[in-house]
Amino acid sequence: RSASLVLMFSLLLRLVLARAPGAAACPSGTTRVDTFAAEGTLWSACEDLQTPGGGLTLVPAADGVEAVHLPKTYEPYAPKPDSEYYLGLGKRRVLDAKWDMLGDALLHSCDGATRTSGLCEVTWARVESAIPVMRYSRGNRQASGNNMMCSPYSPESGVRTFTGSRSASVDATFSDHADDCTDNGFPRPQGYVMNLTAIANGEPPIPPDGWFKYVNFSAMAEGLLGQPSPNLVFYFPLLPQNFSAYGGSRYWTMVASPRPDMQGGREQDVWFRFQQLRCSGARLAPPCELVGTPQYYDTYWFSNSPITDRWIRPELKANASGFYGNLLAVKRYWDRELAAEGMMALSLPDTAGTNGSWLTDQALFSMVRSMISRDDTWHPRYGVLPGYGVSLQDGFQDTFTSTATAALEWGMFPYARGVIDNWLRYYTRDNGMITYRAEELAQSGRMLTIYALYRDYTGDAQLLLHHFGRIRAHAQWLLYRFREALRNFPDLSDPRHGIIAGGDEGDTFVAFYERWGDQPQGHKYSCHANVYRGFLDLGRVLREIGEESGREDVAAHASELLAAAPKMLAALEASLAKTVVPTSNPRAPRCVPTGADPLDAVDPGPPHARQGCLGDFRGYPELMYSGALTAELADDLFNHLMYGNASALSTRPMTLGCTGYNAKQSTYTAYGMAYGLLVYDMVERFLLHYFGMSAHTYTRGSWTTPEATHPDRDIGSTDYVAAGVHTAPTYLKWMHVFEEPDSRTVWLGKAVPREWLTPGAAPVVVRSSPTRYGRVGFTLRAAATAAGGYTVFANVSLPGSYVGAR
Repeated sequence: RSASLVLMFSLLLRLVLARAPGAAACPSGTTRVDTFAAEGTLWSACEDLQTPGGGLTLVPAADGVEAVHLPKTYEPYAPKPDSEYYLGLGKRRVLDAKWDMLGDALLHSCDGATRTSGLCEVTWARVESAIPVMRYSRGNRQASGNNMMCSPYSPESGVRTFTGSRSASVDATFSDHADDCTDNGFPRPQGYVMNLTAIANGEPPIPPDGWFKYVNFSAMAEGLLGQPSPNLVFYFPLLPQNFSAYGGSRYWTMVASPRPDMQGGREQDVWFRFQQLRCSGARLAPPCELVGTPQYYDTYWFSNSPITDRWIRPELKANASGFYGNLLAVKRYWDRELAAEGMMALSLPDTAGTNGSWLTDQALFSMVRSMISRDDTWHPRYGVLPGYGVSLQDGFQDTFTSTATAALEWGMFPYARGVIDNWLRYYTRDNGMITYRAEELAQSGRMLTIYALYRDYTGDAQLLLHHFGRIRAHAQWLLYRFREALRNFPDLSDPRHGIIAGGDEGDTFVAFYERWGDQPQGHKYSCHANVYRGFLDLGRVLREIGEESGREDVAAHASELLAAAPKMLAALEASLAKTVVPTSNPRAPRCVPTGADPLDAVDPGPPHARQGCLGDFRGYPELMYSGALTAELADDLFNHLMYGNASALSTRPMTLGCTGYNAKQSTYTAYGMAYGLLVYDMVERFLLHYFGMSAHTYTRGSWTTPEATHPDRDIGSTDYVAAGVHTAPTYLKWMHVFEEPDSRTVWLGKAVPREWLTPGAAPVVVRSSPTRYGRVGFTLRAAATAAGGYTVFANVSLPGSYVGAR
């Protein structure tokens, strides 16, 4: 009887909506789910209900106003069983391996390896099939109803994703089950919305211990609405109930749409829409229709109710105009913000193996997520709350370096300028130190390179001159450390001679003073090499600025940096010549150690089996970032990380070409590996690394990056970090436009997949990509020849500055 009443009400609702006075007609294939007033006119909200990922079109009644289409995505947490992943090698066998078995299989299992390297060129789809979709983000996975997976009071936050705005300080965070992780008072999807709606519809209430019999949590999905706008979508499939004779399937959706500009408000307001749908087919198969009416909430549970008016006056309840008006405002806001950035543009082929449009969308949304991660527009945060959004992490160096690099590489110069200005103004101290709990010398070296890159890309010297005192203090602090390395180890035969001593990871700082004398600071090659690169890059740029501005102090500082750089490179090369050791592993014949310290001070055992050759998940990518190795040493380094773990090291150093701690892929430390692989023309390995990060270190539907993620998806991913969200945009830029650090040669299409350069594929189009010589663009298109081969046609647009480039 209750099911019949619901069906009658649903039919009546559709009749009312269809006859709404002044409402615009909906496009074919969509259903009018509501009408609303916004921007001075009446609109129809028209949605494709026949597929969970069906789009939403907002159609105005007024002439001369354009309809707004908001695409919607649908990505299940577990689209296939684990048995269909791991490349057929077996889940347990892969997870037990102490070497990169998956990466090896992808690089060596194909019909035709490339002639230059003998390796397979992987596709995104092939790499995606290696590991299941990320489905669990820590927290209490047994929680349901009003017992949430995540909590600000729990040591494991369980945050899966979040939404927010540039201006707010506290974002809206959600668990795998869409729980309100900051306990702000959002409407709880299960205990409040679903339960009270069931009671209002005459269904039995869901008991506190009955949610796993009501919601099919293992079939949940997530997505985005109106990407790149940060509107989140969660999907809750319902299990068949014994009180209903209905034989199809039902599911709820929740859309969380943030207020786009909080205008000084610290906490983030969020508009919610809940809809229940019923489908005639099993597993959400069409035809599908609304059950009841959509429910709208303005941030708090008490802004509406499916069953009572006791919380708020009826005329003040959250309504369709508030929700859809906010959707329009979010779209208008981000259209303006991104247009103002003047960023590069890409149009890439959608082939069976690698969907270029998907990669572009992921990269662009990652930059939006980067921007909303920051506090009050410009202040950095390592993550969100609960999790790494605690204030002690704000000055984490990797957040600055990854954000500034991605903004520059994408040509988002206003964003880059704001990030760099904020860092130098508030997080670089007058004595050159950083406002953080510990030093990270490799990242400090990267900062100098970033300041140089900013000047090269934008032509703006004024920002560097304005903050020259602190930039110089920071660089002179690093010069002091180099001079100390020469003084403390004067013996030229000592590998530590001239190699900077210091930390590359802020978390390790306590050991240096608690165990003073027992645990001296290591001489890490990653720190030394990146400081060398920073001296060289910044010295060159400051020399130019000094000449142009007539600033003798700038020119003098440039001279001391440029004088030190070749000495640092010579020290690095001399040290590596003494420390690289042979192994007994034919697939990893030499070990490049993580630093210049004696190996017996690190771990017992044969040299190539010690942790000094394997355990530094951060140091090796950072060393590659410097571009200071030879191609042979870079090859040795990668091979040893992939194959060399024959030691007592309990964890796998590399997975899918990416290093990480505890056998995971680490996001915030990954960038240098991709950069170095391109410097040394190791394109197949670059694609393995890039696609591995794109497919497996972002949540599939909301593109959120944990600090690290495990290939066993039963192990929860760590909390979100802003320093990890920039891999997709940075790598996509480098794939198409990449500059070598020494020769300053610009490569166009260096790592473009061959699949995109086949006859019949759409052209590869890049517009307004920044380089040191100005913005460039190009088009690549393949056409078949009469002889059965094909020709690639290129059209390249270069600025006039390339004529006199040197």
